[in-house]
Amino acid sequence: MTTIGDPSATHPRPDSARAGHGGDPSKGSRLGWILKLLIVVACVGGFAYLERTGKLPKPVQDAYEQAKGLVLHTAEHSPPPDPRDARAPSKTTWHGLVEVDDDQIEALSLKVVAVRAQTDPIKLELTGRTAYNENSLTKIRPRFDTLVEGVLAEKGRRVKKGDPLVALFSTELATAKNAYQTNYVQWQHDLRLLKLREKLVKTGAISEQTFVDTKNDESKSRLGYYTSWENLRVLGVPDSEIEPLIANLGEAPTAEHLLNIADKAKMTLRSPVDGIVVQRDVAPGNLYDNSNVLMVIAPVDKLWVMVNVYERDQSKVALGQRMTIQFPFLQKTAAGVVEYVASEVSKDSRAVQARASIPNPDGSLKADMLVRAVLDVPPIPGQTVVPRLSMVVINGDDYVFVRKRSESGPEKRFERRKVVVAQESSDFVIIHNGLEAGEEVVTNGSLILAQLYEDLQMVNTGMPPN
Repeated sequence: MTTIGDPSATHPRPDSARAGHGGDPSKGSRLGWILKLLIVVACVGGFAYLERTGKLPKPVQDAYEQAKGLVLHTAEHSPPPDPRDARAPSKTTWHGLVEVDDDQIEALSLKVVAVRAQTDPIKLELTGRTAYNENSLTKIRPRFDTLVEGVLAEKGRRVKKGDPLVALFSTELATAKNAYQTNYVQWQHDLRLLKLREKLVKTGAISEQTFVDTKNDESKSRLGYYTSWENLRVLGVPDSEIEPLIANLGEAPTAEHLLNIADKAKMTLRSPVDGIVVQRDVAPGNLYDNSNVLMVIAPVDKLWVMVNVYERDQSKVALGQRMTIQFPFLQKTAAGVVEYVASEVSKDSRAVQARASIPNPDGSLKADMLVRAVLDVPPIPGQTVVPRLSMVVINGDDYVFVRKRSESGPEKRFERRKVVVAQESSDFVIIHNGLEAGEEVVTNGSLILAQLYEDLQMVNTGMPPN
């Protein structure tokens, strides 16, 4: 850092601003001189009129001749225009630079620093909330028309895999179980007949045609059995409830083995996963079909974090970027990675949503918690970093003062340059465009240089500051 004076000192003003309390004395003398000249001209004009009409007395005529000579003499020796007059044309061209001498540098305590390239990531601060992982939500629904006899799990309850959730009663289910038993009994009959006729065809007791027909009947009944078995699985009947249906069934099963219709119509929906019941839309005594969601179970070991990225920052966010998630009310932090960036702007928040996943092994974190996230945006080649003191904002635009350089080295002239800001903090500013690494910018004294620049612009161009 280069020290160039005292920031408490005031900068010198142009000559026009240092005029005394009474103004410019030469300006007052010129006005008096012009007034006197006008009075003399008026008198001479009146006397000329009287002279032509012959009404001018002799003594007055002599005085008139003397006044006329004074006017002619004054016109010939009138003073030139004052070069300090604002209407006088300027003979110098201003190049938009602020030049200061050594005394002014010391008085203003100007300091300059070198512009450095951006090497650290931008810390983009975002807000958002937690949410359940929608990809791992389990929706519990019946796969057939059914009557709900009982609800065995309430909203907010933690359940484990296999825990009972809803008790169902369905005639459609009973019909499917009956078809499964019927097809099994028929297949067993055809299978035994096939084995018997296989021996008879070898001895010639039956014809080949009869044996082929028997074999075909066994294949059809076997296919019907497996189809009905798959149908029960599609309906959600677990294997533990399918196997007892055909236990001890022979060609002539008893009523005890076949079970009654009331038992076949009953089934209990059980939880397929560990988690928490986050939604319940079922009540006992109501009828439901396969389009109705009875419950929703969410895992608690992981959560989503959805953050809002506003439109001006959306270009900075990409998949794979690291994110630090802070829970302000829990004094807790977690690390995540950007897994998803929405392709549209939310109509409610007017922001693009980005998502990360965080672990929640103890289940202490809940959905819809407010979070603050800090996203690490990698440095972009060409972007530079300057101290916050270097920035000057004029009419909404950002500027810095850059020290000019020549072949002999640094000069005492400073250029006001417009820059494009990528991010601001309390200590430094990341410049997206307008500066190159290695250039020198003013820190202390930048505001004073801005005022000097405006004064010089007004004096040299007559245009208001911009």
